[in-house]
Amino acid sequence: MTKTYTQYSNLVNKMKADAEAHAQQLQSIVEKLMTQQGQIFDKANGIWFVLASGNLKVDAATQAQAQKNIAEDGYWGVEQTSDRIIDFANALTGGDPSKIEEMREAFKKGYKQAEETWGSKLPDISQGTYDTVMEKFDKMASEAELTTPN
Repeated sequence: MTKTYTQYSNLVNKMKADAEAHAQQLQSIVEKLMTQQGQIFDKANGIWFVLASGNLKVDAATQAQAQKNIAEDGYWGVEQTSDRIIDFANALTGGDPSKIEEMREAFKKGYKQAEETWGSKLPDISQGTYDTVMEKFDKMASEAELTTPN
């Protein structure tokens, strides 16, 4: 009997909304800092250029919040971010193990696009997230091989 896999649409939509809310919160903080410093930017790409340049001055409270957010157990930390990426891939495919490599390639493509938008290699935390996501895809593939009948 062949198992049918179906996208978990409700979960996908919930995850998208959660990610969008957190991204909007981060963008709002950066925009506020940039406005306070009199910097002009194009919302689509300028914000990333300013961040990548390292020329943005950050007040202590914002720095503390950012450090909390990217800490090991923070929302934007390597583990939580990599877990969300894998969960999203599983939700999109309904957990279909035959789609693991397709999702891996989609992630690689997205990461490359992010580097292009950033204008260079992404920060260490992003590279750590990339490596962790690849490890989790490897684990998924390995587990799928173990459960596939010969």
